[in-house]
Amino acid sequence: MLERLKIKLAARRAERKKRARRNTRNRRRGFWARLWGVVCWPFRKIWQFICWLWRLICRFVRWLWRILCGINVIGLLNAALLVAIIVLCTMLVIDIINNTRKPTVIVADPIPASALNKTIDIPVVAEPITKPVSGATVRKQLPKTVSLPITREKSYKMTTEPVRVVKSTPDVVAERQTAIVNQKMYGDVIIDSRGAARMLVNGTEVNGNLYLQNMRKYVLPCDVKINGNLFVRDVNMLQFCGDFQINGNIYVSPRSSFGPIPRTAHITGQVIL
Repeated sequence: MLERLKIKLAARRAERKKRARRNTRNRRRGFWARLWGVVCWPFRKIWQFICWLWRLICRFVRWLWRILCGINVIGLLNAALLVAIIVLCTMLVIDIINNTRKPTVIVADPIPASALNKTIDIPVVAEPITKPVSGATVRKQLPKTVSLPITREKSYKMTTEPVRVVKSTPDVVAERQTAIVNQKMYGDVIIDSRGAARMLVNGTEVNGNLYLQNMRKYVLPCDVKINGNLFVRDVNMLQFCGDFQINGNIYVSPRSSFGPIPRTAHITGQVIL
């Protein structure tokens, strides 16, 4: 019974397949079916190419993964260490060979003293400038300078005093506006004239800012202590008598200049131009 039933079911399935094939064949023979097949043919080929390319990539990835899994990491490390040892040994042998060689020394002929002491006067002729000259051309045309030995004095203290052309009188207004107790001044001190310059003497202590302005020349007294900043504005030349102490910065305007600062001076801040 079961075998007969199986045979009947198989016969029915075969008959259905035949009918489906017959219907498909009949549909393909029609005009619209052929037209649809022509339209879909490029897309079908593209899809087949994409599938083939994907299978090829997957095959290559599997092959690469098998190679990576088969690599011996310990063997690679040993090979790298061996190559490093060979390179280091080669460098060591090269250094030993270079050290055993005798260095070659080239001794130049001595320059006579007459050539060193000889001075050459080069006449300078002013020529009219007909075209603009760049900075690089000027640097090429300038002669090379020769550095000369400079002798410095052992003492760095300056003993110069301010030049007094006429007899100076003390500035009474400036003294009244400044709080002075012995040699200590409290608050900002402004010195802008020769009369006000007499307010500072050796060993004066200024508890505030000190302004030096509108003067041709001024010499800061020795051992002056400023607990603030020093402002130098429109002073052609500021010189220092000797040691001084500034617990702040020194601000210098573009139209001001100052002489050498003694090495024994104490400046807590910076010199800001």
